[in-house]
Amino acid sequence: MSPSTRPPASDLQVDFPFDYAAHVGDGRRMGRLPERTADARVAVIGAGASGLAAAYELLRAGCRPVVYEAERSQDGPGGRRLGGRMYSRRLDEGDSAVVELGCLRFPESARLLRQYGHTFDVRLEPFRDNYAAPTPLTVLDVDGRQYPAGSLEDLYDLHEEFREAHTRWQRALARIGFLQIQRDVAARDLTAVRRRWRTVLTRFEMWSFYRFLRDPEGAGLSHDQARLLGTAGIGPAVWDSFFELSMVEILRLLLCSEGSGLLYAPDGISRLAEGFWAHRTTGPDGRTRSLEAANAGALRPAVRAVDVEPDAARGVVVHSEDGRSERYAAAVFTPQLRLLETGVEVRSTAAHTPALGPRLWRAIRRLHYWQSSKTALVVDSPFWEGTSMDGVTLTDRLPRAAYTLDYGPPRGPGGRRGVVDLSFTWAQDAMKVAPSAPEERLALFIRDLADIHPEVADALRAHADAAATLTVSWEDKRNFRGLSRFSCPGDHPYQRDLFAHFMKDFSGTAAVPGEPPNALFLAGDDTSWSPGWVDHALASGLNAAWGVLRQLGARPEPGNPGPGDLWDDPRYTPLTLP
Repeated sequence: MSPSTRPPASDLQVDFPFDYAAHVGDGRRMGRLPERTADARVAVIGAGASGLAAAYELLRAGCRPVVYEAERSQDGPGGRRLGGRMYSRRLDEGDSAVVELGCLRFPESARLLRQYGHTFDVRLEPFRDNYAAPTPLTVLDVDGRQYPAGSLEDLYDLHEEFREAHTRWQRALARIGFLQIQRDVAARDLTAVRRRWRTVLTRFEMWSFYRFLRDPEGAGLSHDQARLLGTAGIGPAVWDSFFELSMVEILRLLLCSEGSGLLYAPDGISRLAEGFWAHRTTGPDGRTRSLEAANAGALRPAVRAVDVEPDAARGVVVHSEDGRSERYAAAVFTPQLRLLETGVEVRSTAAHTPALGPRLWRAIRRLHYWQSSKTALVVDSPFWEGTSMDGVTLTDRLPRAAYTLDYGPPRGPGGRRGVVDLSFTWAQDAMKVAPSAPEERLALFIRDLADIHPEVADALRAHADAAATLTVSWEDKRNFRGLSRFSCPGDHPYQRDLFAHFMKDFSGTAAVPGEPPNALFLAGDDTSWSPGWVDHALASGLNAAWGVLRQLGARPEPGNPGPGDLWDDPRYTPLTLP
């Protein structure tokens, strides 16, 4: 299918197609507190995208959010780091070059992110992605051979087996109704979306991505075709390292990315986190305020335990690593939920009423996190211009994906402007280098990339000798233990329960059976339907903010129902499987 006829990607999450960007856009608030709970103190645990979005919208609605963060940073507020996986590093003030250790790119369909970015003056520009403008060249290196392509159509002409594999994949998507779901979502025909998505979910939730690629009722590819499609990194939009994921997870990913260009933040995506923190907004009482001011300029330290009262009106008590214990009207917990088993103790103050019900614990304990590793060079100039390395390299060798990025003229004398992402990998590919020191990783990636691009090999080695190297393995980070969650076959019931936690029993019955109606709310990427995207992490923060406001007696502004207000609408209620 040509780009001109492809249905557009959408920011709506097909399992719960609420328009979060419209809900908080153009100055609209999520609700207004009654006088008895105005200025209520709410603990927000985690200063990543979801936590900052929740805190910011709670501030706008009249609460007083207090933000806790475990990650340390000498330059951060109170010695703590804003942003979570929005983690940008500029090594010197004179550099224009920025290394993104976490969130690298964002689909243009991410309206909520773009909306906040506009509010906070965060510049977003087209990203150099594979087979797409403004990338000069994508080199596919597979089985020791190179296929340089400026576009997808170029690759078709260079590799007949790829043409066959990708064509079958596109036909399979059309046959199962995926393209029509894209059109229905874009047209906001939510009744049609729900009907078609139910059919797809019921049919394929137990299928892995690999099974869909191979099965005659899916794409019907040979093993070699499936491997080639995975290595090429297009169409399925993920690597063959994701073959074990649920096919439904892949479809969710495609709905928000296929047919969309990709963006990046030239000044670093950490600017978005800084915007949430420092931007002054107007509260319901007409006063201007910021999260920074509400928190006296400093993030609170890591949380070690949360005591949850069974009576929601009594709130929670948060215990932090500095020995302080403070009571709050409610708490929003946004870090990786794996930390609830390993780093943060959540306790009920009543022996027979748990803080989290058994069904929700089951979902938390069954989460699947994926490893992810990145290694980057910061160089003084874009030495790759005009060579085969000018763009993206996709390979079945150790680096898997490499990108060259020019951030423009340096900000000061002696500043550096170029970044070579030598490797960006997931799962087993990330584990291959997890024990390797930075200098070992550098040597290994330079070895493979020099072999793929011989005309620039000497320059690559020379610049590597003089460059600064940054690397990260997210699975080794104490407060992350993996970059993000992805669903495997059979995970839909867990995913639904995690997403539904913010609803408590506000619709008349517990949205998650057995879940107590206390004042603790889970949010974060783990609770979203399509993880790994900042836009959906932001939306999860808005869900939790809605739950807190409802708990405190707020009602929606006229004509602006929130996500929980539409929960019982059959076009929105998350589906359960037979």
